[in-house]
Amino acid sequence: MPFAKRKGYLARAVRPGNFSAVTGTCQMVRRNVFERVGGYNEAFAVGFNGADFCLRVWEASYRTIFAPYAELYHYEFTSRGREEANEEKLRRWKREQALFIQRWAEFFLDGDSWLGPNPSSDSEYFSL
Repeated sequence: MPFAKRKGYLARAVRPGNFSAVTGTCQMVRRNVFERVGGYNEAFAVGFNGADFCLRVWEASYRTIFAPYAELYHYEFTSRGREEANEEKLRRWKREQALFIQRWAEFFLDGDSWLGPNPSSDSEYFSL
């Protein structure tokens, strides 16, 4: 079983657990659940589509479970390039970001229920 070189906060990168969302590039879901929540929202053409999908799955009373038993390589910008390098892509990304924040405002106000109240929402390093 492969293990991440960095175990992450509370070793969450190397053990199964509940998450609010995972990237769409490595999601597995039963077809009936995918169809029940309406699949991916096409308003999120590139960014936030996986997270939006996971949060809608959560609203439908299902959970997103992270399983560390597969090793995946995802090269985010290899095929489409970085948003910062193209004004049109950057505008699309900002539009999708604003839509995501608007759609999931309560998530940003109430916080991530799987993370807990102590880590700072302003830090990617789980500072208190």
